[in-house]
Amino acid sequence: MSDDESDHLSNEQGWRMDEDDKVPIEEYSHTVIDLENEVNRVMTEGCKVDACLDWFIYCLKEINPDDNLYMYGQINFELFSGSRLEEIKEELRTNLNRLVPGYLDGPSDILEVEKLTERLNVRWRSTQVSNNTKKQDDVSGAILDTLIEKHCRRHSGDLKASSTAGLPETQDSFLNSCLQLKTFIEGERTTASYTCGGCIPIVQATGPLDKHPRGSGPVNIFWSIGNSSARRVSLPLRADAEDASPAVLQHLITSCDPASFGRGQEDVMDLSYRRAGKLDPENFATSFHPATFGIIETIEKVLLPGIVGETANRLRSRKIYAELYKMNIYSGPSGLFRSHVDTPRSQSQIGSLVVCLPARFKGGSLLVRHQGREVNFDWAPGSETTIQWAAFYSDCEHEIKTVTEGDRITLTYNLYVSDGADSVLHSIMDPKSLPLYGWVKDLLTKPGFLDDGGVLGIFCSHAYPHSSSSTTHDLPRGLKGSDVVLYSIFQSLGLHVQVLPVLENNGKYIPKDLKLGLKGKVKREGEIARRSHYIGDWGDDEYEFADEFQPYLVKDEPLHVNPSNEGLPQVSSREDIADIDRRWKLLRMTRRVGGMKKAISFARSKGLPYKEDSCYLEEGAQVGSCLRPYETTEWGQEMSLDEVLPHVWPAYYLPGITWLTEPKHEEMAFSQVTYGNQAGLGTRYSCAAIFAVVPPWDRRTTLRDNNGSRDK
Repeated sequence: MSDDESDHLSNEQGWRMDEDDKVPIEEYSHTVIDLENEVNRVMTEGCKVDACLDWFIYCLKEINPDDNLYMYGQINFELFSGSRLEEIKEELRTNLNRLVPGYLDGPSDILEVEKLTERLNVRWRSTQVSNNTKKQDDVSGAILDTLIEKHCRRHSGDLKASSTAGLPETQDSFLNSCLQLKTFIEGERTTASYTCGGCIPIVQATGPLDKHPRGSGPVNIFWSIGNSSARRVSLPLRADAEDASPAVLQHLITSCDPASFGRGQEDVMDLSYRRAGKLDPENFATSFHPATFGIIETIEKVLLPGIVGETANRLRSRKIYAELYKMNIYSGPSGLFRSHVDTPRSQSQIGSLVVCLPARFKGGSLLVRHQGREVNFDWAPGSETTIQWAAFYSDCEHEIKTVTEGDRITLTYNLYVSDGADSVLHSIMDPKSLPLYGWVKDLLTKPGFLDDGGVLGIFCSHAYPHSSSSTTHDLPRGLKGSDVVLYSIFQSLGLHVQVLPVLENNGKYIPKDLKLGLKGKVKREGEIARRSHYIGDWGDDEYEFADEFQPYLVKDEPLHVNPSNEGLPQVSSREDIADIDRRWKLLRMTRRVGGMKKAISFARSKGLPYKEDSCYLEEGAQVGSCLRPYETTEWGQEMSLDEVLPHVWPAYYLPGITWLTEPKHEEMAFSQVTYGNQAGLGTRYSCAAIFAVVPPWDRRTTLRDNNGSRDK
């Protein structure tokens, strides 16, 4: 928030509490630093109490697991009578006395402490527990524990030099390291191959083809439509063979149906957009098989880097297999296919292979584009004497220029990624051979970079159906190009790595970071932003400040802190709730407090003291608890999307992640359908990101030793 934005709260003398109550700043009872210290105290106490109550509630549910009990606004303890109730009441007392000494001064019966029972009923309505959350929550303990520890150290002022505000030299060094790492990552994305191709000469040989290992004999195509007899054409055409004559080829062309194209969920026929013929695989067969000539293996090497070493235990040895999809014929003088992006036929499909069979034509270049780069496959010059091919990722834009003469005959294969653990072909790439590996290893094995530990966040460069029904199976196994390279490098260095979705918040996915050049939003050129569909900011910062914090600052009235949102999945496991000390720290990290940024902004504009390294100036990101399929919901008809979100898309609000790249590709995360006087549909979006956990410096000894021995 800019300083100017806060000036409307004040005049020359002081803040306006109402029209008749103005207090000069110099007469305030507290400073903004006092306010922050008190907010921290109240928040910490509240989180400790709530963590104790959450465990108490879980134990109550074990006594009486009837879910209908949670429909009531407050607890009826008559339904939980018995010796076990007395035991957990005593355990609650013990936990509170340990974590919040003095909180229970008063009645001997803990359930007669009014402030506790009020808070207990609030937690009773909001806290849900489950024995089956591990299937719903994949955010690792490594990510949460690293960020919790970092958050606690920041609150206590115990951060090491590499990430401590107020030490400009070390801060500059850390920033420079992040900028260099960002540059390396973007460079890897720019140079990573998104397409590859090659050619196979036609060998008119009388001897065995194994004497011509790089060549192919003529390609035969057999086809039949309906109940007609099968026909055959041999390519390339030649005068000495009846089945290689132009007349037979023309018969094949006339047997084709017009080719449509996909637009959304429907097939469209538009000859101005695509003019071609097609045969489905059930109507033809061919003597050409791409695996015979090593094409599939070449694609694996270029587009799907294999991984060796310990990383293979996680990613395994992935393989590509090709499935024949169509034969297409683009004929002169008008055959074409305008620029488009293919619709994947399966969640495991990663790309397409196009094989151009030997038949003379002119024009018809295949243009493949990705992230502003373009490769031109001009097959016309060698069209009569060679088999030519190109493979590319599913999210590549591509087009076929107009065929001006002849017939451009192609076989299209869908490329799928499969688990190749049983394959006899070995992985062919070692992460240590990549330039980025050495730089990242050097960064992590020398002090000065995230010495307190941290989490790196890198948005995926390629588009994946990460909100599909099979996404938990397909990622990270289906990562492509620079994404799989980065994942494998982090994995091979011994870091914990995960792929998780990140939800937008009012169109923004991550905090803006001008020093790293990050805006936090998906860049759209020539497209109107979906502002009306984006989720709004939670909490009213100005309202929180004026109603709750201002009376404390001005008149020393008791401070009331109402967290604007609890950034946790609503359902927690027994394991998570039972660890009370970890639980309260997790609650503390994920809760946001409205009003503090407004207070700091005012202090800054008026030259008043404030904490320059305040935790309340740090924003977080909404990280999904797991990769989950898109869904629509009618839940919460009287609720806003902000209120519905925790029920349909469980997520953690996580501050402290070191983001290195911008969000790239959005998918719909969920939609809410509302009825009533005016029906409505609200949709939320998410982007997939790679998270790598960097352990604290004193825990990187194993990483340094292991990698040192590997490099020998």
